[in-house]
Amino acid sequence: MRFWKKKTRTAVIVAAALLVAVIVSFIICFYTLDMAPVFNYRVLVHNYGAQALNVKMTVSVPLFSKRDAVYLYLGNKDITVNSCTDSLGNNRETFLSEDGIITIPVSRGSTTTIVYEANVAVLGKHGSRGAITGDYAVFDGDQAFLLPAEFSIFFESGLKKAVSRIKFDFDFQKEWIGIIPFKRINNPDWMDIYAITKNAFVFGAFEQVSGFSDGLSVFALPGQVPEDVSGFGSLYSYYKDLFGTAPPEFNVVLLPSDGPSGQVIGGSGTVTVAASFDRDSLRDWQLLSHRMCHAFYDNAAPYMNVHVAPNIWLNEGLVTYYENLATGALPETLKEKLGVDVDRQLTLTFNQYLYMRFKEPFIYNFAPMDEELLTSPAMTEFLHYTTAPLVVKLFEDESVNLGNSPNALLHYCLDENAFESTYTAIAAALDLLGDNGAKFCEKYLLGIEIPPLWDLKAHQPSSAEILESLNYIEILLANWQQTENEDYPVDVVSEQEFSLAMETINDGRIPVMSITLDLSLRDYCPELYAILNSYYRRASQQGFDLDDKDLRFKMLER
Repeated sequence: MRFWKKKTRTAVIVAAALLVAVIVSFIICFYTLDMAPVFNYRVLVHNYGAQALNVKMTVSVPLFSKRDAVYLYLGNKDITVNSCTDSLGNNRETFLSEDGIITIPVSRGSTTTIVYEANVAVLGKHGSRGAITGDYAVFDGDQAFLLPAEFSIFFESGLKKAVSRIKFDFDFQKEWIGIIPFKRINNPDWMDIYAITKNAFVFGAFEQVSGFSDGLSVFALPGQVPEDVSGFGSLYSYYKDLFGTAPPEFNVVLLPSDGPSGQVIGGSGTVTVAASFDRDSLRDWQLLSHRMCHAFYDNAAPYMNVHVAPNIWLNEGLVTYYENLATGALPETLKEKLGVDVDRQLTLTFNQYLYMRFKEPFIYNFAPMDEELLTSPAMTEFLHYTTAPLVVKLFEDESVNLGNSPNALLHYCLDENAFESTYTAIAAALDLLGDNGAKFCEKYLLGIEIPPLWDLKAHQPSSAEILESLNYIEILLANWQQTENEDYPVDVVSEQEFSLAMETINDGRIPVMSITLDLSLRDYCPELYAILNSYYRRASQQGFDLDDKDLRFKMLER
């Protein structure tokens, strides 16, 4: 009996000690741990005319968390928050800052529910960023989801404390299939959130096109599957060889090019791209090539610094450069039908670059490494898709001439160490171009010298194509300018004006150029030279100062 009393007393002491240990551990955890919240999104996808998603978002804050607020980025998303409530259904007051960040008060162990509507039919660069029809619904994650504000301000370390898990659930028609890039992401980093914003979320009556392997899947609506689908595999194989790796899964969803929603680009990321597509359009193949290249690049180099200025222009320059080269890998019959000519496309890009550099020198004469200082979307557009691929072309030419393997710049950029610094282009030039690296940086990265790509003269297209291309870049950049200044004038050259310019091509030289550059431009492309010469001759005849930054406005007011 005495033995059992002693044993009982020991058990009580042990139990008490364990209880004390648990309490102490709890107190320690309570005051030291700071576990991140969990985000859950439940999305109702309609199949009728309303172009909005109904989203129920829950933010679950662990008991061992020090957070008293959650910050979500609204920005310019077309989202209407209908309610924000706690687990008891009580309203929680939210705060919206001037920079588009929503602050939601939270507490330990709490669950907060935010109900909102997200309009997906928002106009983007290449059409509507989403669409909901009777046949399908498609949207990108950036437009549909309220995501941690730490992502939008490139605060990677803060992002680890902002969210520990993201989960998606979708309610959609039973007859539809869902092509969903992500359902759950644990411990998301900056690139994971970036992937959510870029990828397409697709639902609809789609059919999977057969004949592909190695992770590529192509989908189209019934009756809209192209007869020959080999071009998709050709692009995919080109990039797989170029990068030496491929996304584990890559879905291409072909949306109607003549649908009720017009042109749609419902997202483009490492898993899924969904866009209006016309198989007979060279531009649509180029856009698909561009988006596919981005997917391979982000899969091979998943680093935040790739997407931070002044590295963005290099990333876009490489992608735009290879977008063009990859079209050369399309099947011969398709290339002939589309009129694919890789060298001609580079030449047209160089023509556009020269045209706008000299026509608007106060806007488009800037160094690529000054990307952070650009003040308008037109300048960014010009840098990323006109200047940058030409700098990449020049870099690649010089690199190969020095004995480096082809594509050395791309492979350099895919190395993780390349993005320890945000000055990758300079590091690459100094490492790959040897004694020429410093001069290359001075002239073309930190300076504004014209890339000497005059040998592209051999690939000049017809005069009509040159004129069309120059008017295209004029209209494109003017449209971007008009987003900030609706009075920005557009100067389209008519065929009659072009003919007159060609007739008077020998009436003096272009006064804003050196004699050497004047001769080089005249020899490289007489049509381009004639149009610029006519522009500045008209300005002189009207008595305008050619160095006036408002020359365009004053000339075109008359």
